[in-house]
Amino acid sequence: MDEVINRVQSNWSKDLIIRYLYIKLAPYFHRDLKYFLAPSAEKERQYLSGFINRFPNIVCSTLADFYVELFKKFNIQAEKIIANSSSIPLFAIIVKGDNGWYFLNPLEDLFNNQYNLKPKAFAIIPRYKTVKYNYPFLNLLPIDYIASLDDYLQIKYIDDYFLKMHKIFTNRVSANLFFGYDKDSHIDLKEDKIKFYEQHLINLGQVNGAFERAQLYNYLNEKLFNKGERNHIKVLIDGNYDNAFISINITNRSEEITYNEEKKDGQYILKRVR
Repeated sequence: MDEVINRVQSNWSKDLIIRYLYIKLAPYFHRDLKYFLAPSAEKERQYLSGFINRFPNIVCSTLADFYVELFKKFNIQAEKIIANSSSIPLFAIIVKGDNGWYFLNPLEDLFNNQYNLKPKAFAIIPRYKTVKYNYPFLNLLPIDYIASLDDYLQIKYIDDYFLKMHKIFTNRVSANLFFGYDKDSHIDLKEDKIKFYEQHLINLGQVNGAFERAQLYNYLNEKLFNKGERNHIKVLIDGNYDNAFISINITNRSEEITYNEEKKDGQYILKRVR
């Protein structure tokens, strides 16, 4: 993490620093399963007792605290804020850049930043009425301006790749042709698609937390499987808090198939166990 932080250049604008740290530090965090997998009553207890900072295991509040303190080290004003009126509220941050104050939600963008997808909660005007009421001075940064920051930082995204793959994989005819079958074939393609994303997609980016790994598979399933296929696929977090892993359950015609994710030689693989 220090290596990433130390790459910040003294001649960078505030906006460049904010964008860079927001995206590039994401791989060092993952959601705290002791909170995110807990029953509602236990979540409320943890909130009322005060969240414990179990870095690198984070919740929205502790992640916001981290970024607020980090930005201040670069003489950038930042505050942790309550974003909504839920019984257990969402904590986000506001930060003062070169063009005024911006809203950032680093937890919402955690997976996107890890997997090289475009952030969705950076310098936006959020939907939360609490934020709009309490912070009416927030600025929305134009898309073109944000793109110029990314160009300078040489940050590339893979969203366009998945737009193309979605069109191919969710269409029966084009998917059949992609996998070398007759265009009118009725073969079940779910296992072919699982094998494809194991070979080409599950090791992109830097996604290591169990909760974020589950998000990854749900994202891939949404992009590569049509709605009917997705009805027969479940992504689960198995194991315990300290040794969690991803399990993918598939109904393939009358057969139940299960893949468990494992890590081997630094790479994630899917092992069929049933």
